[in-house]
Amino acid sequence: MKLLSGILIALSITAAPVLWQVADHHLAAPEPGVDETGPLRAEVAALRNELTQLKGRVDGLDARTSLGLAASAAPSEPQNQNPIASDTLKDAFAQVVLIADRRSANEGLTVASPSFLASVFGPPRDDLNDDCQPPTNQRLIELLAIEDVGPIRAQMIRPALVSLRQVFANVQVFEPELYDRIESAGSLCVRLIRGSSSSASAHAFGLAVDINIDGVLDELADGKTQLGLILLADFFRKEGWIWGAGFGREDSMHFEVSRQKIEQWRRQGQI
Repeated sequence: MKLLSGILIALSITAAPVLWQVADHHLAAPEPGVDETGPLRAEVAALRNELTQLKGRVDGLDARTSLGLAASAAPSEPQNQNPIASDTLKDAFAQVVLIADRRSANEGLTVASPSFLASVFGPPRDDLNDDCQPPTNQRLIELLAIEDVGPIRAQMIRPALVSLRQVFANVQVFEPELYDRIESAGSLCVRLIRGSSSSASAHAFGLAVDINIDGVLDELADGKTQLGLILLADFFRKEGWIWGAGFGREDSMHFEVSRQKIEQWRRQGQI
């Protein structure tokens, strides 16, 4: 930009005398018999206009150049010749913070109730308890798979694995530092919902995964969570997953497939 300004100024200074000479020649007293009202006067007026515009551009460029020189002449602080790239959030992903307005975290999505899941898949097994056990429901067994879905390995039904892989693919693109710090706290676990004596957890159907940052488990029902999980929640929600932070008893490391997503898979013949 400075080079361009210098060139324009130089050209302007060079051209100005020539234009003044031409204007002066045309503005001299007219010879006898010459009609000043003809094309000559229009040409002179055009030259005057060009000179005025040129002077304005030269003045403006000169002012910019002066400011640039003043700035470069001002003392400056020593600069690091090899600056280290940094992300202000990079070291804050594991920080525990309050969850703002958590009860509206799943707005627009519906939790798949245990009765709904049982109507779609059948009970995962007949003798559920609070411990993780293998499924005995043959239809569910045939839908299950164990796969790497990006930063973690999970055991879930196949449509859920595909969807989860998409969630993490998006995270890798938009939050690569966060992606590198994601760890799993479990997926398939055929058991009862905590505190229930009859209802199966979404984990029991291969429809839920627990996530943590840097291997640190979120504390249940304290209304707080890791900053990284708050960021992840938006990626999950856009893919049609429910965030456990919105439950009556906050469980923010928990993500499960919404009823809408399951109904979509059923319409498509995936389950």
